[in-house]
Amino acid sequence: MAVINVSAGSEAVLELSPVGDLDTAANVLTVPQMQDITINNSTGVFRFKTLDNTAESAVTTPATNQLSLNVVVDETSFFGEDNDPATKGAVVETGLFGVSKTKTKVAFRAYFSDPATSGSKYLEGNAFISGLSPTVNMDSPVWISPVTLEVDGDFTEGTTS
Repeated sequence: MAVINVSAGSEAVLELSPVGDLDTAANVLTVPQMQDITINNSTGVFRFKTLDNTAESAVTTPATNQLSLNVVVDETSFFGEDNDPATKGAVVETGLFGVSKTKTKVAFRAYFSDPATSGSKYLEGNAFISGLSPTVNMDSPVWISPVTLEVDGDFTEGTTS
């Protein structure tokens, strides 16, 4: 058994890009200042009862896949580098807020360990960004926001080379 330790600070990395463009470094936004991340693969279950059985029966339904995280809001990653309509849809250009507002599907890759290390595992797929809700208060004088990635389809497992 190999425990994945994220205390080094270079672990648990989330990258976002336009769909099909995760390998073009200039188009990838590495989400900075994540406080936590949860990857959820929740298979649905339909339960039913019949008169000839004393227990319920269950049938699985398609999974609901989702990533949720909390971030300290970074102005560039949240609002993007520019809002030029010619580059609309590019995650780096419009930021988390712009991609969420325009309901643009993005590609993601969530690393379980340092992405620069050969053999590191990750999950990837396509998703829509939702759930942005930046807050600030006197006990936490920096903007903090939850971010939800609603996965469109399945997770794909991969390994860095």
